[in-house]
Amino acid sequence: MSITSDPVSQSTAAHYGALLGGLSDGLKMHGVYGREVRVIRLRLRFNEYEAPSYMPPELEVRGADCRLRATVTIIRGQSELAYCIRPMGDDLRFLFPVDEGAEALAFLVGRARDWQTAL
Repeated sequence: MSITSDPVSQSTAAHYGALLGGLSDGLKMHGVYGREVRVIRLRLRFNEYEAPSYMPPELEVRGADCRLRATVTIIRGQSELAYCIRPMGDDLRFLFPVDEGAEALAFLVGRARDWQTAL
């Protein structure tokens, strides 16, 4: 398992984005909103061009008060991809295989109860 912010290929970034988009859609059905963040690094200088690098996308999950409550990324384990959920203010990371996205969704929705009422 690697938790890094190294660049990935464009197709990998798109695949990870689709997985996070599906999780975001599930969250919306429960009244929890997230925003997908995609970072593309471009280096532009006079008479110089470097191919863009794509960073792994991230899903920001926010509470009713619009504060960031958790981030979700995709990481590659030894045998499969996993959702890596990191609640804000917590050093712990919770991993859920992408094949078991319903468990990741249930975890976020369960923790979101206080997020939606905190002002």
